[in-house]
Amino acid sequence: MKVKVNKVTIQLVQEDILSLAVTAIVNSTDPNLHLNPTWLLRAGIKLQEAVNAIGWCDIGDAVITDAGDLPFQKIIHAVGPRWGEGSERGKLANATLACLRLAEEHHLRSLALPAISAGVLGYPLENCARTIITQIIDYTFENPRFLKLVIICLDNLTAMAVFQNELKVQVEQLKNAGEGEVTV
Repeated sequence: MKVKVNKVTIQLVQEDILSLAVTAIVNSTDPNLHLNPTWLLRAGIKLQEAVNAIGWCDIGDAVITDAGDLPFQKIIHAVGPRWGEGSERGKLANATLACLRLAEEHHLRSLALPAISAGVLGYPLENCARTIITQIIDYTFENPRFLKLVIICLDNLTAMAVFQNELKVQVEQLKNAGEGEVTV
């Protein structure tokens, strides 16, 4: 599914995030900035050195590094909340917004992100979809100059269906309210 809200295209895909042709990807991580072993194997030591140099990121925030040997300009490391720790929705919204703002600040044209905090961190999928999609749509109203494509990369059919439904609901709400420019 693909929609354009204002000047930003939002696309949902079910693919391996490392296979996407984008300028940057988001690594959903913990405050210690641990890397997925598969990513580390493919990215090489430069990526590990880059996250080691940063060392820490607060929950609800994000940091950016070069991508090492991966075919992207940058990797944004987002620290989403664990369900049950308190203020989860605000922390997820902040982490998502931090990713979008870092992409814009670094003049990145396209960004792929996963369902941050869903899965092992226990964040309910419906709430995750609502929060992430709301932040992306709200961000399009900030008139980004560089970021033109945001892909939400999902890892299974259930997540894809939940995110598709939520995106449809929010796009319809925008259309009915007459807010922004929406093209489906």
